[in-house]
Amino acid sequence: MTNAKNYSFLKRITTWFTYFISLITMGPLNLAAESFDSSANQLVILQYHHVDPKTPDSTSISPQQFLIHMEHLATNGYQIVRLEQAIDKIKRGIALADKSVAITFDDGYKNLARFALPELQKRKWPATIFINPGLLEKHSSHYLSWDELKHWSLQGMTIANHGWQHDYWIRREAGYSAKEWQQKIKTSILETEKSIKQQIGVSHKLVAYPYGEYDTWLQSWLIDNQFISFGQQSGVVASYSDFSALPRYPASGVYADISTLKQKLNTFALPIDYQKLPSPLAMTENPPQLHLSWLNESFAVDTRFACYVSGQGKAEILAEVKRVKIQAQKPLNLGRSRYNCTLPVKGKPNYYYWFSQPWLSLESLD
Repeated sequence: MTNAKNYSFLKRITTWFTYFISLITMGPLNLAAESFDSSANQLVILQYHHVDPKTPDSTSISPQQFLIHMEHLATNGYQIVRLEQAIDKIKRGIALADKSVAITFDDGYKNLARFALPELQKRKWPATIFINPGLLEKHSSHYLSWDELKHWSLQGMTIANHGWQHDYWIRREAGYSAKEWQQKIKTSILETEKSIKQQIGVSHKLVAYPYGEYDTWLQSWLIDNQFISFGQQSGVVASYSDFSALPRYPASGVYADISTLKQKLNTFALPIDYQKLPSPLAMTENPPQLHLSWLNESFAVDTRFACYVSGQGKAEILAEVKRVKIQAQKPLNLGRSRYNCTLPVKGKPNYYYWFSQPWLSLESLD
């Protein structure tokens, strides 16, 4: 409980500091529903794994599909930005280019060098590759080597932290106490960052959660150690985001279709208080209740707001004063689930505010 309280305090300090910087550098934030500047300092992050037609469907996109994605970005005015630079600008209240997009790859598979990375190099576009040093050293035929990663870093790619072995950071293994397991994961992250600094020559302190799974103790520790962290829940990064659990849009597998990508590129961060979001593990009941606090209560009266539950369809929504309560209509399955929420943007047809709350159920609550 103490960790959760400390984490909540740290989140609030970070949020108010971000608002203060925004007021100084950009003028007052206007969050009225009719005039909310939905495109101001927003960043869409795309997440890929394999770019190969022969790898597992769930985490793969073919070279042909990847090329279609890149062509769409190029011909529709999207600005491909370095992830670490874009995040730094957002935190400091410095305006990003309109339609900014960052490209990321998880795991650093060797197949990236056959097509995806050369395609980005040809366009002079940056990307971030989140790696597991323990795996690339053991399985050289599957993962980019340090020499290859060094080469691609010189071509504009950022090499970042995905942990040492791609463990389940939140699912404690048998034989470990909670304290011992937490220390194991912290060591994994620190050793990975140390290796990146030694091998590549620079540490950006960007961490992607393996499997997108996180909890408050880890978020709090990452904040204390000045890391920026990324999940796998859908959404857009804004100045009021939680920088210990930033969203990314999966763009592989069932999400590789270009129509799906187009829809996600036309989104903005739902204007809620991200500092009040619960841990994915905070399930005292199943299905869990989720309360979202609007940054401006005028959003609360918009009846177009809708939420959907993984594998179920629409969630129940109850509008309250300055906030909204969301709950699935049936219990969530064990493992990972999400509540995905959208709200059409007034005055911008086919654009949506977007938010995703991940849940992780490790045991039955029955």
